[in-house]
Amino acid sequence: MKISTIDLQYISQLIYETHHLPVSYINALGEVIFDYSSADYQNNPSYHSLKEQLTAYPYHRASNDYPIFFSHAEFNFFYINLKIDEQYLGAIVVGPSLSPEMEDAVNPTTYHKHEMIPHLHYQQCLAISLFVYFSIYQKKLTKMAVIQHNQALKPLIRHEENTAIELSHARRNAIVHTNLYYEKILLDYVKNGRMENLNEVLNYSIMEQAELGVLSKRNNLRSVQYLMITGVALICRAAIEGGLNEETAFTLNDFYIQKLEDQNSLIDILSLMEEAIYDFTRRVSKTNKQKYSAPITTCIHTIENQLYGEITLDQLSAICHLSPNYLSSLFKKEVGISLSEYIQQQKIEEAKKLLTFTNYPILDIGSLLNFTDQSYFIKVFKKFTDITPKQYRNEYSRK
Repeated sequence: MKISTIDLQYISQLIYETHHLPVSYINALGEVIFDYSSADYQNNPSYHSLKEQLTAYPYHRASNDYPIFFSHAEFNFFYINLKIDEQYLGAIVVGPSLSPEMEDAVNPTTYHKHEMIPHLHYQQCLAISLFVYFSIYQKKLTKMAVIQHNQALKPLIRHEENTAIELSHARRNAIVHTNLYYEKILLDYVKNGRMENLNEVLNYSIMEQAELGVLSKRNNLRSVQYLMITGVALICRAAIEGGLNEETAFTLNDFYIQKLEDQNSLIDILSLMEEAIYDFTRRVSKTNKQKYSAPITTCIHTIENQLYGEITLDQLSAICHLSPNYLSSLFKKEVGISLSEYIQQQKIEEAKKLLTFTNYPILDIGSLLNFTDQSYFIKVFKKFTDITPKQYRNEYSRK
């Protein structure tokens, strides 16, 4: 090795500035001679703990004939030992970085609150290690030679090989995934509330059994469940884009995902998925038929989200950034009924659902929906239904 400390610093600085990879020089005594990393990274409390562990690492036990890769707490590093005439001078340590497949498994701000730890494929790390090694020793190495001397890299190679084999297997056995063209059409129909067109694409989109890819090796039913759960999430987003109230959409999303997980047959899963598609699309269609101005739409969504609380004109006017008088007048003009009457109407619609699908006492239902007393609740209920809550439950209850 014929390189000075100044040259080492220069190389390390270039690596950091090019790839945002922290680079340190730790000498034979375990002291950090220089360290290139962001200020945010150095100011993080976890930085010092990690550095202490890195300085205590037994670098000297390894050869200086090639870069050495290792992992710590899901983070990846490599180092190159520095030797002159068999005298050990320390190590250049590069990292941490994250593998792309670890992006979801690790919070990227664990050690960086303000700057992402770089996500590098092992091939990129290999190339950087070869460059650093050549800069230090003026010796060319091959990737395969480095891999053969690094146990840490071999599982990644096997993963890549397995991926290639899996793709080959899928092609040989005609395992294909959803036709993206039909899926886009379906999501567009949901977004625009086009109920009349759904049947045209249901059999060719995410519902098509013959096009289901494999997400679970052990259980085909589970594989279908995974795909349908993904489908519900896509449909939910499309419905929100179409104007469906976000809280309503996400509540439906959770409901259908939970129901899908409970199904035990392919037919039941697909039937439930079809029900979800029609449900979201119908709600978007209804929303689109009731096109209101932005303030009134905001007002209506707020009422839907706060049916179990107190809803006042002053609260709504503040949210809509309109005066109470103007909001009240605008609401009556666009919706056709007064704001207070609309709130009562929506609360009674919610009460009807609770009377139909739950065993909650009528007194509790009135209290939940923020009616001041039972007699007032009964009065308002009868105003919109012509019968009392008890009569309604006796006639429509499904419990």
